[in-house]
Amino acid sequence: MDSPFVSSGSFEDEGQKLKACEENLRRYHQLALAGRLVGATMHEVNNRLAALTNLIFLARSSGQSQPQSTEYLDEADLQLRSLAEITTRSLTFIRVDAESKEVDLVDLATSALKLHREQIAKKRINVQTRSSDVARACVNKGEIFQVLTNLLLNSLDAVPHSGNLHVRVAIRSLNAIITVADNGSGIPRSIQNTLFDSFKSNKSEGNGLGLWIVREIVQGHGGAIRYRTSNRQNKSGTVFRIVLPIQRAS
Repeated sequence: MDSPFVSSGSFEDEGQKLKACEENLRRYHQLALAGRLVGATMHEVNNRLAALTNLIFLARSSGQSQPQSTEYLDEADLQLRSLAEITTRSLTFIRVDAESKEVDLVDLATSALKLHREQIAKKRINVQTRSSDVARACVNKGEIFQVLTNLLLNSLDAVPHSGNLHVRVAIRSLNAIITVADNGSGIPRSIQNTLFDSFKSNKSEGNGLGLWIVREIVQGHGGAIRYRTSNRQNKSGTVFRIVLPIQRAS
């Protein structure tokens, strides 16, 4: 007669399958987010390439004086440096380090903001930043960059034209505090209780993995994420607050 009990091996197999599914979800979302970031990055690259083409044409045009040509070439050099900065920021996301290292969280937040400056400029969003003089923590740089990018993308989608976006990085005791706040429309009540669940989204084009991934990464660092939101007219908006230990447990 077959035993009515399930062997421990079956539970272990199911646990391994669940972990494999979660890892596949992580990779799927990272690819989806990478695609969106590539679009933003290429827009910036194309703008600077167009500027470089014009500057080189002006510098090589006949009749231009030496001082003017030098000025054009200096500006071209600045554009090239800007291109290098853009590609470096993109590689920060793509390159996923397995180990945690001491990272300047202020620089990381600044890089994440710069990656989206085209969208910020297009919507004329008022960005306000406030940070501690020193805000370093032992984290996985690529993962925390992904967290920041997810939160910023959500805010940029929600915030109205000429709206406000606040980003703060601070050190409190043994923790780093990252805050991303906006005056968007707020999170609908219908999804607030399941906000961090996978495949839950109020966006028609969303896959519902963004905040789930954010929570997984933050908790994997021994941290916590909280939010508050309002849908009240003229007082709407959302605030996300991430708490990360400065020293990650081994």
